This record gives sequence, C-alpha cells and structure tokens, in this order.
Amino acid sequence: MKKSTEIERVPAGAAGIDQISSLPEALFQTAKQLPEEPAQWHRKDGQYLSITYAQLASQVRYLACGLIRSGIKPGDRIAILMENRPEWAVIDYAILAVGAITVPLYCSYRPQDISYVLNDSGAIAAFVSGGKLMQDLLTAVEHSPAIRHIYSIEKHHHPMVSPMVSLEGGELDDAALSRRMSAVDRNTLATLVYTSGTTGNPKGVMLSHGNIITNLESVPAVIDIHSGRSGDRLLSFLPLAHALERTGSHFLAYSFGLSVAFAERPETVAKNMQESRPTLMIAVPRMLEVIRSRILAHAKNQPLLHRTLFYSYVHLAAKRNNSMLAKLFLPLLDKLVGEKIRQRFGGRLRALISGGAPLGVELTEFFESIGLPVLEGYGLSESAPLISVNPMQDRRAGSVGLAAKGVEIKIAADGEILARGANIMAGYWKNRKASKEVLQDGWLHTGDIGTLDSDGYLRITDRKKDIIVTSGGENVAPQRIEQLLLEDDMIDQVVVYGDQRPYLVALIVANETACREWSDHQGLPETDWRHLCDSPVLKKQLQMRVNQHLKPLNPFEQIRRIHLISEPFAVETGLLTPTMKIRRRKVSEYYESAIEALYHKESSE
Repeated sequence: MKKSTEIERVPAGAAGIDQISSLPEALFQTAKQLPEEPAQWHRKDGQYLSITYAQLASQVRYLACGLIRSGIKPGDRIAILMENRPEWAVIDYAILAVGAITVPLYCSYRPQDISYVLNDSGAIAAFVSGGKLMQDLLTAVEHSPAIRHIYSIEKHHHPMVSPMVSLEGGELDDAALSRRMSAVDRNTLATLVYTSGTTGNPKGVMLSHGNIITNLESVPAVIDIHSGRSGDRLLSFLPLAHALERTGSHFLAYSFGLSVAFAERPETVAKNMQESRPTLMIAVPRMLEVIRSRILAHAKNQPLLHRTLFYSYVHLAAKRNNSMLAKLFLPLLDKLVGEKIRQRFGGRLRALISGGAPLGVELTEFFESIGLPVLEGYGLSESAPLISVNPMQDRRAGSVGLAAKGVEIKIAADGEILARGANIMAGYWKNRKASKEVLQDGWLHTGDIGTLDSDGYLRITDRKKDIIVTSGGENVAPQRIEQLLLEDDMIDQVVVYGDQRPYLVALIVANETACREWSDHQGLPETDWRHLCDSPVLKKQLQMRVNQHLKPLNPFEQIRRIHLISEPFAVETGLLTPTMKIRRRKVSEYYESAIEALYHKESSE
C-alpha cells in the first residue's frame, strides 16, 4: 500500500468545496485524489484496521446501484438504525447518491419512537445492524405500514428482512448512477433529522445538501486540517443520528480527506482513544466533565510529590503568562505531567470540538491548561448544525465563537439569537405551522438568549425555549415529563430542571390531602404539613412514584432527585402568570439553593 510522505494541508475534497454540488460528489472527489489513503478505521481482532477511500467509494457505488435496482426513487425516505460503524457511511452516501433522503434513528429510541419517525417521514425502507436494534425495528414496523424493505448487516431470519449484501452484490451500473447523481444539487433534500419539540413530538428538520456543505465551507477558517495517512483522524462515538456528530465526524471527514476511527461502545471510548490515537474529537460538555473529574481524582490519590507536580503544572499553565517562573519550569512540568495526561487521549489529540450545550469557563480553561484546546461552538439541528464557533487562532472561553462563514447573527429586541444563511433548514417536514413559527423573514429564531461583544463573539446567556439540553447533549422536552407526573394524585405542580446538568431533577409541590392520607395509612406520627414535606419517608415514596411514572421513557429522561415544596406556586408570589402558567425562570431563582442542593449533596434515599 502506498504511504504518504507528507501531510496534505489542502484536503482533496476541500480544494474546491465551494464548487461541490452534492455530498457524494465531495466523497468521490476525495477518493479520486486519495484512493489509497485511509478513510475509516474499524477495530477487529484487537487492532484497528483501515478501509481506504477507494474501497469506501466502491462500496458506496455498488450499494447505490443496488438501491436503484430495488426501485428506490429520488425523494424516497430511507431510515438508518445502527451503531456508529463503517457501514453507516456507506449506506448514508449511497442513499444520497441516488437522490433519496436519509432518516437517521437514534439507537436509544424505543419502538414507539421509531414507529413515530418512520410514519411521520413516510420511510419506505430501513437499514439496521442486528440484535436488539433489529427487534426494536421489527416491533416498530408492525405499526409502520409504509416500510417495504428492511436490510440488515447481520443475518436475520424474517420475511421482511434481506441481507444488505444482496443489494451490493449486483453489477455496477455507472451510467445509471451518474444520471441519478447529476440530478442531485445543493437544493436537493438530503436528510430529515428528527428533534424534540416543546410538545414532546419530534419534528423532522429538512436539511439539503447545500445546508450541510455550507457548514463544511466554514471549516478551513476555523482550524487547519490535514488529509492523508499522516493527517487528521477523528474518533466517532457520539450518535451519528446527531447533527453535530454527522456533520463533524462524517461529512467533514470524508469531504476533506480525513480518516474516521469508530469506537466499539460508549464504555470503551477511553481505551479506543489510546488505540486509535485521534487528532480531533467531537465532544459534549458532560464527557469533558467526566474526564476532568477522573484526572483530578487520579491526581488526588497520587503520592505527595506527584500531586505537587500536577497542581503546579495546572496552576502555571492556566496563567498563560511569560513570567520567568513559567519559562523555567513549565516545559519541564509539561514533560513530566502534561504529556502523560495527553497520552490517555492517544498522544496526538490537538483539539476538542465541543457542542450540544454551553461549556463552563472553568472547564474550558482546565483543558486548555493541560494542552488540549477546546473549540466551543453553537448551533442547532435546524442550522445543519453550525451557527458559530471559536477559531483555533483566537479561542475565547465563555463564548461560542464567531459566526460561521456564510452565517449572519443578530440579537432580537427580546435578546433572542437569530441566524440566517445558506445553512438554515428549509423547514420542518409536513409541519408548516411550526416552520412559520421558527423561520420568519429568512431568520431562524433559535429560542436561545445571547449577546454579541464588540469583536463579534457570541455568548449564550439563557434559553428562551423550554427544551432542556443536558451536559451530555441530550435534548429533553420537560413538559412531556411534567404531564406524566401530574397524573399522580400526590403531585399538584412540578417543574423539571437539568439544562447543562448531568441529570434531571424536579421541584414538586405535593398534594396535601393525598399525602396526608398516605401518611395516615402508613401509621406515621401526625405532624404539620411543612414538616411532613421535609420527611425523608414521604420524599422516598414520591421518588418511587416518579420513577414508576417515567419508567417507559429514555434513561436521560428520568428524574434522579426531587425536592418537595409545601406551598404551591401562585400568582401572588410571582411564580405563576395571570393565566396560571409557571414562570420557570422565577421558580428557579426562588428555589435556587434547593436546586443546587440536589446536585451537590448526597441523596438521602
């Protein structure tokens, strides 16, 4: 196999990215220029093995021709339900090459969630890996009559299921594929990315090839990227159904000639980092929080000398000054401490790209101090997803950077962040009403509150909309959870919190009558209402009931801890509007200490 002798600073596909008409065209151009360079790395027999760009492009072509033979037409929706793996890219690009529309499904979806997306999108076919995902998909399609074909990577005996190799095994019809691809341009709808709405019903974000390519065009101004065997490598572990991971560790990589290594499972990411030695990684705040906690915990348990060296290193590096002390000791401390920490990430990592929720300044500065720069950005699925990002050459902790190339940002009179550009979605699939609400006069209303400084750096200060984004990057619609809990006769009012936090908590106004009845039935001593709400016994009972109500939901939608309140939210206290709606921000300010305690003290259950 030919080996590169130097790093290509101008990636193959990126050399003319502004001239690219479609996402498959970018991949095929890269494969033409870098045929023998690695496109993907997959773990097999205890080691990472490469798949070249020539091999990847060939697999895409054969599968695309198979789709054409099977009757897939331009505009047909095809779902993908599988873990991050090399086949994900083959399937996605084959779908796009024939002018069809990819509908990615989260592996965490329950069968009813899968069924909803399949029915709403009108998908006629689905690709799946196997195992539990296959079982969930088969359960879902019982209520999804439009699905005509299921193609599986793993063998499965079911009348609806065919092996994926049955599509790839035919002859290559380049003429037919070329005709299909020639009809695909930047205006062609590429994908429906389903995201949660405030009502709890997912909405299909309609993204065109041009929406995503516009995001890719902004990358060279943000960071130098290197293609070829000795160039940049990403480790893919966040769900490819997520717009950030798919654009950053998928379309970006294959358009710019980078390579992608796939983590085996979420729990093996630390091990896979050391094995695959990535240079770039997409991350979410929760992951960075966990890594920092582990590094600090490890340092705390070291002998006194090692602890002293670690804290001295972090302290001096964080200052980033040119003092004589720093000049003398920092290079040595970096050799003794910094290099060993960075080896845990594979030893080659030069930048972390963070999105999904704002990062704390302290967290950003910690990673900067250990020599791992963090490029924090901001965006939505509706913007493909990039709106702004910190450039490598001028990173500013606490901000989400400058507007991406081709994107305009302005702050509305009420503080809401508005954005427009060629990256903004066409609208929500089959949901004209929701589209009109969020797209007004060409501007995307993000639902977030922020400010722009004199240099154009954007800072997120609040959330206008009620969607919660946890520090793990999960989107949660709180109303859905609250409505389920309000069905309990022991709960009068409830507000769920968890934005930029590792898990959800809830403030619960308990129903006095129902709770007293339960207390009497349990033979608990009589006490006044306030003291009963402070009782750990009642709290434990309500936590159990909360768990039971939310059992059908996803793990990240569970309420980890609760705080009981004896006095109901009222208009008089300013916690309810005149129309009896809860003022979430006012409630969070009023009960700030109680909410903080739910995250900082040990649970009493």
